[in-house]
Amino acid sequence: MLNKSEIGKKIKEYFSEAGISQMEVARILNVQPAAVSNQLNGRSFGKNSAAKWSNAFGFRINWLLTGEGPMFDPQNTPNTDGLLEDHPELNHDDDIPVVPARLFRAPEINTYEYVMNSTSVDRLPPVPHFQKHDMFATCPGDAMAPRIRRGYLVALRKMPKDSPIINGEIYVIDTMSSGMFLRRIVDNGPEVGTLTFIAENKQEFPDFDLPYSDIINVFRVVGVLITNI
Repeated sequence: MLNKSEIGKKIKEYFSEAGISQMEVARILNVQPAAVSNQLNGRSFGKNSAAKWSNAFGFRINWLLTGEGPMFDPQNTPNTDGLLEDHPELNHDDDIPVVPARLFRAPEINTYEYVMNSTSVDRLPPVPHFQKHDMFATCPGDAMAPRIRRGYLVALRKMPKDSPIINGEIYVIDTMSSGMFLRRIVDNGPEVGTLTFIAENKQEFPDFDLPYSDIINVFRVVGVLITNI
């Protein structure tokens, strides 16, 4: 049986693996971010709050209240309906394409259009625990190590062109000049007109900027699959 701090820790780990930020949790629950932070840092769940979190994310109410048993009902997948955005081209039950590592450094290619129409790339079923994703990509290097290593699969959601960048979040950016980059991104604003690309492994991968005009597509990383490589 888990204590209340361990329950919060388990939920944090789940959200981290699923690529769900605390700000997004607060939005889904329609509460202040401080309330989410308090709950994840050891505040006990009451019956009302447990029911609300269960309805939003699929956690078992009894597990939230007592720490006993599994986090999710083994007969059901977590309820992520509140996190999923409709996509006109994709049923979330369909297998989705996997971008091979070799395409990361292919400039002047709209990778999204290429893999969506390709019959030669691998396809995998979406991960139910993750937010809705359009494709997977095979990480080509260790710029984001140790969190995301060479060979790991990242689940990607294609963002609308007018969708704002969440500064500091991890994205895959497809560019005209240099292909795709897996990095933390900072939007420097329309006055500057550039994005800053930030690696975790700074010793080998220094930060750099690229102009808005170089960007083909933006993909939010919504989850990571650790592969045996």
